[in-house]
Amino acid sequence: MTENHDELMGPTDARKMVEDGYDQLAERYAEVRTLSPGNKKYIDMLARLLPKDSCVLDLGCGPGVPITKELVRHFKVVGIDFSSNQIELARKNVRIAEFHRMDMTKMTFPPNSFDGIFSYLAIIHVPREEKASLFSKIHEILKPGGFLLIAIGCDDWVSEPGDDFMGEPMYWSQFGAEKTKAMIKDTGFEIIQTSKEYSIFDGEDEKHYFVLAKKKESLEGLLKDSPIQIKKY
Repeated sequence: MTENHDELMGPTDARKMVEDGYDQLAERYAEVRTLSPGNKKYIDMLARLLPKDSCVLDLGCGPGVPITKELVRHFKVVGIDFSSNQIELARKNVRIAEFHRMDMTKMTFPPNSFDGIFSYLAIIHVPREEKASLFSKIHEILKPGGFLLIAIGCDDWVSEPGDDFMGEPMYWSQFGAEKTKAMIKDTGFEIIQTSKEYSIFDGEDEKHYFVLAKKKESLEGLLKDSPIQIKKY
């Protein structure tokens, strides 16, 4: 049986591999990542759902292009990434957004800070054992009635030693599309739309799973879907 990264390293080592990898390939990544039709479709959808100038968090913003640059056409944007080189590029590429070097699993934003949160191919680098707590944290910092939009891989898999991304050692750990959707729903979100979207990255075909979800606006919304009846006073 082939060993994978989750069998060989803990979350700290995994994060270090991702951080170092993106530090090294920051400029190369910015040059080849383009705005896919799926990204455009869902960002436009988010723009129809949220008032203009709503505050949106770009979770794992990378170099700010193409996602943050597209988001600022519609929203006030805060971007976070734990690669210092990516954040440095983002501040140059998108001067009207606010950027912070921050690990998404250790976010320090107050509750109800954002109208929307978008994460494009960043949660795929978070260890599977930390994903549930990450979605809980996302739910906490999103305003009631706010929207979550993520793009992830479609398959249930963990990278193996020797796997690389653009020549740099890299770590991925993800559940399949349906498991991730169920986790988001269990956190307290209403699933609005999901789909598999295709794009091309550096000459290669990619397939991503998009999930658009809404944070329920009240405790009543959470209780109506729960089999557990809680007595109200």
